[in-house]
Amino acid sequence: MVNCMQLLTRTIFTAIGFWLLALIILFVFPTLLPVVVGFALVLSVPIAVVLMILTLIAFIKERRKLWPVLSAALLLAIFFIALPRVMYWGALAHLNLYKQTYETRAKRMLAADETARRRICGEECWVVSSDQVAFHYVHGFLNWHDIVYDPSGKVLALCSWDEKKRFNLYFITAEHLTGDWYLGHFGD
Repeated sequence: MVNCMQLLTRTIFTAIGFWLLALIILFVFPTLLPVVVGFALVLSVPIAVVLMILTLIAFIKERRKLWPVLSAALLLAIFFIALPRVMYWGALAHLNLYKQTYETRAKRMLAADETARRRICGEECWVVSSDQVAFHYVHGFLNWHDIVYDPSGKVLALCSWDEKKRFNLYFITAEHLTGDWYLGHFGD
């Protein structure tokens, strides 16, 4: 069978694959490159624009239009469907990998006094309120996203701006991950 895909289109598909794989690895293992992961979503915008421009060039230059059209459809799907949810899916996968460790630390943190808490977690986690512990996940510029252990489910019940600020000055919102675990969004 003759290979129908031109070199430019093949390069675009390869770049899309590496981009998606890099995002998955960054958000499942955020401690590998903590500075990069904080800006990965913002950096994805110029990557998507460049890949879309290359796709348009391939659409104009190549005889067979199917591969550039599929490339454009894949880019649009990643940009509008996967990118907005990649942090949530990455946090869920990350939590499932380290859930036992996080659960043990959270229970120890809630039972300990202030000096013991520093020994238990150091800079890796913090007590949000009397019955919630947040584990550092992804930190960007003036915002951060932590995996929050909250057996009471209080973080989802906070609706008004005043309630959120009384709970924690930096708290913006939370999404349910699984069980007593949430992805908390914080910002300055």
